Amino acid sequence: MLSAVRRGPAVAQALRVCTPRSIQPFKTTSLLARWQRPSASISTPLQVRSFCFSPYLRNAGSAAAQPVQEAAGADASEQRITQFQELADRGLVNERIIYSITQKMNITTMTDVQSMSITETLKGVDVLAQAKTGTGKTLAFLVPVLQNILRDSSLQKRRGGGLQAHASDIRAIIVSPTRELAEQIAVEAVKVASSTGVVVQTAVGGTKKKEGLLRIQQQGCHLLVGTPGRLKDILSDPNSGVSAPRLSALVLDEADRLLDQGFAPDIEELQRYLPDPMKVDRQTLMFSATVPAEVMGMVRRTMKPDFKFIKTIQEDEVPTHLTVPQKAVFLRGLENALPAVLELVKNYKRQAQQDSSLRPFKAIVYLNSTADVEFWYEAFRALCLDPTEYSSPHPLEDTEIYQIHSKLTQSRRKRSSQSFRWARSAILFSSDVTARGMDFPEVTHVIQIGAPLTREAYIHRLGRTARANKKGEGWVLLHDLEYDHFSSKTHDLPISKDMTSLQTATVNMAGENKELPAPVAEIFSQLKAAMKRVPYDFKAESYKGQISVLRQTFDSKRDIIRTLNNLAINGWGLSRPPAVDPNWAKRRGIHNIEGLNVLPPKWMKKIRERRRYNSDDFTRRHRFNDRNDNNDRQQFDGTGRYGFNLDGNYESDRNARSEHH
Repeated sequence: MLSAVRRGPAVAQALRVCTPRSIQPFKTTSLLARWQRPSASISTPLQVRSFCFSPYLRNAGSAAAQPVQEAAGADASEQRITQFQELADRGLVNERIIYSITQKMNITTMTDVQSMSITETLKGVDVLAQAKTGTGKTLAFLVPVLQNILRDSSLQKRRGGGLQAHASDIRAIIVSPTRELAEQIAVEAVKVASSTGVVVQTAVGGTKKKEGLLRIQQQGCHLLVGTPGRLKDILSDPNSGVSAPRLSALVLDEADRLLDQGFAPDIEELQRYLPDPMKVDRQTLMFSATVPAEVMGMVRRTMKPDFKFIKTIQEDEVPTHLTVPQKAVFLRGLENALPAVLELVKNYKRQAQQDSSLRPFKAIVYLNSTADVEFWYEAFRALCLDPTEYSSPHPLEDTEIYQIHSKLTQSRRKRSSQSFRWARSAILFSSDVTARGMDFPEVTHVIQIGAPLTREAYIHRLGRTARANKKGEGWVLLHDLEYDHFSSKTHDLPISKDMTSLQTATVNMAGENKELPAPVAEIFSQLKAAMKRVPYDFKAESYKGQISVLRQTFDSKRDIIRTLNNLAINGWGLSRPPAVDPNWAKRRGIHNIEGLNVLPPKWMKKIRERRRYNSDDFTRRHRFNDRNDNNDRQQFDGTGRYGFNLDGNYESDRNARSEHH
């Protein structure tokens, strides 16, 4: 992505140096002429923007765009619209759409992205807009898409008002790279369309196809929002009855990310199930944070030759990752990460009590493996203010705790993201599923645990804070042995080393530490008690997950095992590191590493038997003191799901089982 970011200015430079042409009709072949539409004529562009008219070059079908001459002085100023109500007053957008935006959503003033793009997209031309996430681009494409649907005279009206909707009435499709982002867009679309009768549906992964089809078949659909694979799946099914024979708009949101994640073949195949653009006029809108060659290739294959390029990122605009305060904290060991994050939260909340200008603490904590997300979530849920009293309140009692990762069901992911979005104070433990495109308001902190695997991951995670002109800060907690990897990816970013803010980061957790300051000692005491309440399986899976991750950031496999063993014993309170399957270890080339606790074959056989006849022979306890997850989570102390200790103390199996009974 960094290369894409660097290519973005290069593309813009290429656009600027193209020889200006007088604004005359472009002579095309008969094929290209069929793509032209009356509404696609070139008009005077708005002021204060980089804006390009982009006919393909005849000799190579190039996507190089031509500059449009800027309108001068007052004329351009008069044309720029900055208030949503003005769109209705000028007759550009249906007043019911504007009513929903201004009265129900309480949004009156446009962002720069909206002001610069909406009036152009309303003209019906294809548009490539370069816009950062968090700048209001969702409304920028929803307004023209919904307006085009309402303007469609072929849609039949109900007797009581509104529009009739059938499974074959799809007029617009919005393609998103993730189901979370698709759900987010759909929620916004429902709000904007709430007074119009337009039916919005979703087609995303993680749901049963039959249920999704039934919903569309029963309720109909005008606007379909989804991920590439699921959209292709539904539209390609000849028995579904879902089709878009009169599709008027196709939107590709986060186009660079769609291509980064390898969705180009799915998008091209999806278009084969859409009406021929030579026969059914269709507007294509593409929004992208960067405009690398891959995006321009998609433009050539998807858009008409007279597409317009709207650049909403100023040449001198400083990217978010260069303006957000960023701190790197080096840990004595990985076992210091949990205490350091808890200390960071407590420090901020203590400051907020003294400074009313500080916003409530709201953070996303990014981890590099799904197993780690689950473990941290369980660990923070298990905290008690009084470590000796299981029923005592949570030390962060006014801060809600959530998790989100790819292994959660769609309903739980949706519930977590929506709950966190509207929470006043919360912590979201997350994998990279939320790192791009997701808009969570009022996030004060982004905390990254361990070195991100790529520079792009670091930057996109950081971009979840300091949005909508709000302040935020970024923290990254690193083991000393991750420094070289991290530095090689981020050496040119304004990240300062913080050696003093978090005292828990450098404490030797293998020692007794009798003379620690009271607040620090309290943190360790609370976490020690919490570790006893976290099910062993979460620790074992986290251990394995981190082996896979650290192989990419540590230089030595021996260092990986030594570091994780210290974490398991000094941080999690295990007597020995979690045992691993010998075959699993061999596939990763670590089976001969000193210190790795490899489970003997006879015990692997016993595990397989237990899995087959899972007898549920361990004590279960339910804890309901988390204020945000209604799902029952099984809690138990020390033993694995198979009813015997998996930390290597095989000889204590019988005793452990008898104690639990």
